[in-house]
Amino acid sequence: MPNRPTKTIVLLTSVEGDLLNAVVAALTHAGAGPAVTRTLEDLRQADTGTLVSFGTSVIVPRDVLERFEGSAFNVHPASPDYPGRDPHHFAVYDGVARYGATFHVMTAKVDDGPILDVEWFDVPPGCAPGPLLDLANAASVRLLQRHGRALAEGLPIVPAGGMRWGARKRARADFRAMCALTPDISAEEFQKRFAAFDGGVYNNLTVQLHGWTFRIDKAAGRKS
Repeated sequence: MPNRPTKTIVLLTSVEGDLLNAVVAALTHAGAGPAVTRTLEDLRQADTGTLVSFGTSVIVPRDVLERFEGSAFNVHPASPDYPGRDPHHFAVYDGVARYGATFHVMTAKVDDGPILDVEWFDVPPGCAPGPLLDLANAASVRLLQRHGRALAEGLPIVPAGGMRWGARKRARADFRAMCALTPDISAEEFQKRFAAFDGGVYNNLTVQLHGWTFRIDKAAGRKS
């Protein structure tokens, strides 16, 4: 059976390196790879076809989505329970045992379109936000591998049944609120916040006291 003609896939992404190579490979069919765009301006000037958004903070407005005539999709590197920003941090804070990546139709509202598929995985005990995001990105690539040919050939993708977005969609302000500590925070709550929202290369947690902002000096390190 001859291959169907491929559609132009326009990839909107901020990722680079090995992850970008994996995404491009998943979307390459019949010798045709995606056209990579980085900015909204790039996207406005790109050929139409099928739009795939992966690992970008660019919000695609309605007028640009309309150019793709309903063939616009996003891979959200989190399970449907965590729409919005910084999902891996909130998932660690909640202590989830199961997480994933969500493939869905793009709409003018972020993480709001019909869910087409979810790639689930078990979360290793004690997993930090960075490694959890890496696992979610790997799951996202598997979703594109599973649906890449359909995207390239313009075939319909049947939505997964019973999948719903979580009721609470986080914004960056929610992340900042969790990083703003009070001097009377309990030791237990501090450890949860430190593991989920700080604890890595960034000094996110702060305390406001007498007009000063204090951050943890992780370079000094507390030794036991």
